[in-house]
Amino acid sequence: MDRTVTWFAMPIHEQLANVGSEVGRAISWKNRGNEQRKEGFCKKAIDFLELIKTDPKNKHRIGELNFCIEELRDYFLGNNMYDATDEMIMKYYDAFIR
Repeated sequence: MDRTVTWFAMPIHEQLANVGSEVGRAISWKNRGNEQRKEGFCKKAIDFLELIKTDPKNKHRIGELNFCIEELRDYFLGNNMYDATDEMIMKYYDAFIR
């Protein structure tokens, strides 16, 4: 079965829970000082968000998803111009994980 079909079969809260798991792993590796793993998990989370954007049921969420991508890039790969913290980043995803 095509992975995209399986992914699209998930409700949005499950899709975002998967993103949140990757974000949590990126934070964990960031705090351990492992840049390579941090970046890898961040990029996987962004890939998931990009996939979520292509799911027809989420077309009304494009702006929100684009902001999530921008925020992750800024926090993990950029200069953290939003002055985000681990807690601020995870607060959004926690709603879907728990």
